[in-house]
Amino acid sequence: MSKIILLDLDGIVIRPRHKYFSVRYSEDHGVPLKDILPFFKGEYKKAARGETTIKEVLPAYLSKWRWKGSVEEFLNYWFDSERTLDENVLGVVRDLRNMGNKIYLVSDNEVERGKYIMEKLGLKNEFDGGFFSFDLGYTKGEPEFFQKVLNKLNLKPQDLEYWDDDPKNVEVAKEVGINAKVYNSYEEFKEKLSSN
Repeated sequence: MSKIILLDLDGIVIRPRHKYFSVRYSEDHGVPLKDILPFFKGEYKKAARGETTIKEVLPAYLSKWRWKGSVEEFLNYWFDSERTLDENVLGVVRDLRNMGNKIYLVSDNEVERGKYIMEKLGLKNEFDGGFFSFDLGYTKGEPEFFQKVLNKLNLKPQDLEYWDDDPKNVEVAKEVGINAKVYNSYEEFKEKLSSN
C-alpha cells in the first residue's frame, strides 16, 4: 500500500543551519542583533502566516541594517545562505516516489522563500507538492495547520505520516491524530521508512 508522507523542510530536506540568519548577518555586517531581531519576532512571523509579504515590510529595516542593495538582492543573499539540500534525504524521497508514494514538503515560511524553495531550488520536481504556513494561515505549531493539510489532501489523520526535527511540531501533529515522528538522523529516518 502506498504512503502519503509530509517532510519538514528546514532541518531535514535542507540541512540544519549552524546559526540563525539574524546572527550571521549581525556578525558579517556589524549590525547589532537588537536591531535585527524585532523584524524576525514581528513582521517576519506575520509574513510567515500570510498576513503581509516580506517585500512589503523589509524596506523599512534594510537601511537600519546597512544593506546597500535592493530588497530582491537581500532576499537572494539570505535564501542562498540557507539552501544546502540533503542529497541523502532527497534520494530516499525519489525512491519512495518511484514506488508510488506521495511526498509533500511542509514549512513555516513566507511566500518569497516558498517560491525560492520550490522554483529556484527545484523542489517542485522532487515532491508532489508543498504546504506552507503563508498559504495555510497557520504554523506547524498549531493544529489548524495539519487540519488544513488533511482537508486539502482529503485524508484522515491516520492515513498520513509526518516527519519533523522539532518535537513540538510532532506533538501538535499527534494531537490531530497524525502518525508523526521526530527526525533525529538520516540513518534512523531511512531505516524506519524502509521497515514500514
